[in-house]
Amino acid sequence: MNILILYNSSQTYTNAVFEHLDSLRKYSTHHFFFSHADQASRLNLDLNKFDAVGIHFTIRLPFDQVSPDIAQALGKYSGLKFLFIQDEYDFPKKTWDWINRLSIQLVFTVVPEAGVETVYPSSEFPFARFVSTLTGYVPEKLPAAESFSWPSERQLMVGYRGRPLPVRYGQLGFEKVAIGAIVKEYCQQHNISTDIAWSEEARIYGEKWYEFIGSCRSMLGSESGSNVFDWNGDLNSLVDDYRKRHPRRNDNSLYCDLIQPLEIDGLMNQLSPRVFEAIASKTILVLFEGNYSGVIHPWEHYIPLKKDGCNLTEVMNTLSDGEFIDKMAKRAYEHVISSGSYSYKSFAALVDREIEKSETLLRTSALPSADRDLNFSNARPTEITTFPIRAAPPIADSAFKRTLKRILNTSSFRVLGVSFVWKMLPEELRYRIRKFLRKIT
Repeated sequence: MNILILYNSSQTYTNAVFEHLDSLRKYSTHHFFFSHADQASRLNLDLNKFDAVGIHFTIRLPFDQVSPDIAQALGKYSGLKFLFIQDEYDFPKKTWDWINRLSIQLVFTVVPEAGVETVYPSSEFPFARFVSTLTGYVPEKLPAAESFSWPSERQLMVGYRGRPLPVRYGQLGFEKVAIGAIVKEYCQQHNISTDIAWSEEARIYGEKWYEFIGSCRSMLGSESGSNVFDWNGDLNSLVDDYRKRHPRRNDNSLYCDLIQPLEIDGLMNQLSPRVFEAIASKTILVLFEGNYSGVIHPWEHYIPLKKDGCNLTEVMNTLSDGEFIDKMAKRAYEHVISSGSYSYKSFAALVDREIEKSETLLRTSALPSADRDLNFSNARPTEITTFPIRAAPPIADSAFKRTLKRILNTSSFRVLGVSFVWKMLPEELRYRIRKFLRKIT
């Protein structure tokens, strides 16, 4: 089948987002095509060339990030329409409207299966099917397992880098700081070596992040997501109004008075992709008790920590048992990494299977995919690629533009011959240059 993915190419600078898209190109048995789309895009393209059209979560439906032109084209398209969506606690009823307005038949959601009916009542979606997926999978570019020592050989007992989240994310957001604070205080009292922080300044990126994980015997963690659903999109204004009316009250008061009644306990608790990074680094996970999307299990793949820290002595004694933790690291690696069950390849296979289940809808296409004319020469200005475009990070993007301008203005570039140099560039880089030149001319 020939399948078009609409995505926002400015949002692919993080590895997790890019790999989510690129896995479809790399591992699907179908032919995927990619096209940038945002609120201002015009779709000069016949969608009937495709057997199916998907919308990626880089286009945020709850924030109306679909242009009227694209919405109209999708509304008229009679083939299979599917959606990848995340952060579903943001304005879910707006998402409901878009799913029904566009007649989307297949939704890849990160809502755990047990909670799908709560977030997407079947009475509201008689023609849509919802399939639960993870927020992310095992990263494609991990250091080799052989480059990491076994946890028993590491001197730093506990490591952690968290991030404080706004009060509107509720209890799961609080736990990102709480686990670090509880363990740090205990370890300071007992002279246990740690490197625990949760400030923005202490965050670690790139290769240094894997070096940090690999230096720690264990890493802390908690479930991700939010169980506070902003159903109608008015939560931020309610929070602002509360702060104006009660300027002397702190976040704890705000949470108890306004946020806590909106919590739906256990609905959106999810596994963070950082769990995969730690397991790939043969680092022991010390996690607040939870379900973790059913992927890992306590005492088999990680050490569970009570949320009040009452079993910290048991946790630290376990981390001191070198034989036990090395066996746990090996079990977790085999279960999560070696098995391939949580790879992007397995994710792409799931997407293929679910699309193929919708074959009844796909038969509405005018021609079988083998006979489709995929010549897009008359489709300008819509850009179609056979790969997702990797965006530069926001800061690095400015440096890229300055560097490109300097190159274009040098005499050596002109002497070499634009045509020759252009042909030598990779297709993806040529695409980015064309896109940039359109902006500055």
